[in-house]
Amino acid sequence: MKNEKDVKKAVKKILDEYKGAGMWYFMPPANGYGRSGIPDFIGCYKGNMFGIETKFGTNTPTANQIREIEQIIQAKAQCWIVRDINITPWSDEFRGWAALC
Repeated sequence: MKNEKDVKKAVKKILDEYKGAGMWYFMPPANGYGRSGIPDFIGCYKGNMFGIETKFGTNTPTANQIREIEQIIQAKAQCWIVRDINITPWSDEFRGWAALC
């Protein structure tokens, strides 16, 4: 992987495996008109909400992103920070989570 776009592409590929089986997700545009800090992916699988923030290299979540992630978790939804270095462990965790849904 070369950048965050590649991480997003890998996450999207895994999420797309569940399309038609109760998966819905979208990627909010990062154009400055929405709420700052919303994760890169917001979705729902079989009634279970999730958020996914993607990062590449040493990039860390912003204060706004941390705030939104914490609020998602407080709402009892699942939220992950997926990096280029943890895509495989995350995909295993996601698949396990989806199997429990």
